[in-house]
Amino acid sequence: MFIAQLVGGFAFLIGIMAFWQKDDVKFRYQMTGYCFVMALHFFLMGATVAAIGAIINGLRSYASVKSQSKVLMTIFIALLIGLTFPNVEQWYEIPTIVGSAIATWALFSTRGIPLRSLILLNSCCWLVHNLLTGSIGGSLIEATFVVTNSITIYQLFKAQTSTGLHGVEPGK
Repeated sequence: MFIAQLVGGFAFLIGIMAFWQKDDVKFRYQMTGYCFVMALHFFLMGATVAAIGAIINGLRSYASVKSQSKVLMTIFIALLIGLTFPNVEQWYEIPTIVGSAIATWALFSTRGIPLRSLILLNSCCWLVHNLLTGSIGGSLIEATFVVTNSITIYQLFKAQTSTGLHGVEPGK
């Protein structure tokens, strides 16, 4: 369990860097690395559904940098559902699947604040899972993601509103 938590700590660092990112492409690349490290963490903890979901999420994050294809998006959602649902043993594994499907749609369909808002919803789903599986590192990671991503959303919203609707600063 110590090694699993150590791997979770490394994922924590990668994830924090990702959520501070305001550039969508860099955000997606860092999320890719985070997902693969978290997959290892969940594998070491024996959380099969979470490990499979994290691998698919990592592949999805990477693919979303290269393509915004709705067909590819649909394939990732189908893979997620097809490979995780047969392994569900506890009800609290389901929010990870739902959150990941929403995040998949977001990564292939949105940008900026809407992207991060749907990723925030996904983090909340994973937080529920991690708390109920007893993953201390995973719970801390997702709770931090919720806070960090919320701050970034606020900063993006503030920057967007300070330039006005037409890109002109208010009062000018």
